[in-house]
Amino acid sequence: MDSKRPFEIAECQQAAKGLKSSWQDMAGSEALIRALVAERNGDTPLALFWTAVHKALCEESNAF
Repeated sequence: MDSKRPFEIAECQQAAKGLKSSWQDMAGSEALIRALVAERNGDTPLALFWTAVHKALCEESNAF
């Protein structure tokens, strides 16, 4: 993902599906770890993307 441009909701949903297929029940944790790493590396837009992916995973599992 190019963090220099705004991301689309569909991209978040696609990333959520990819994490879910690879990480199963740990997909949410993986998204948050990626957000943390992006923030620590100074890439706030990418960190926001991964938190949006986490939100999509939560909505998919009816966590709210």
